[in-house]
Amino acid sequence: MRPFIEMKGVKMADFFDKVMGSINKGVDAVSSKGKELIETAKLRAKIRDVESTIQNRFNALGKKVFEMINKEILSEENLKADCGEITALYKKITELEEAIKQVELEALKMRRGVDAIMCKKCGAPNKAGDKFCSACGSALAVEVKSEGNNCPACGVSIKEGSKVCERCGEKIV
Repeated sequence: MRPFIEMKGVKMADFFDKVMGSINKGVDAVSSKGKELIETAKLRAKIRDVESTIQNRFNALGKKVFEMINKEILSEENLKADCGEITALYKKITELEEAIKQVELEALKMRRGVDAIMCKKCGAPNKAGDKFCSACGSALAVEVKSEGNNCPACGVSIKEGSKVCERCGEKIV
């Protein structure tokens, strides 16, 4: 006896499984994008807070210099401490920007299902193993450490002491 419903040789159960698989993929992609947007929004808000703090510190520093000059007691050591705090805040912004890139990279990996790398020049996503950025054309210099006597990129056996893989040209660190 034939199955109850059949469409041109395709069983409905198989059809529904295929449709459900596509729906699940779509839901996962949307979920991944939503998480990425939330995380990057939080990190960007932190960056704005730090930028505001930097602006406040610059204003306070300017006022302090003005007062010290008026009182003729300009102390470079006193000002260096304030400058050090501002420098630390700029470093914090750099760390937050790097965190945003990591969030975007992880989301890209989840959506595409492949390893991806970000271009250090323009920030565009690229497939792992690409030699040049698909957006700006810059070389994607990815340093990877070799594991044993195999190339970390293509897996081919490499000679001890080699600095470059003979097969794919990958740097051996």
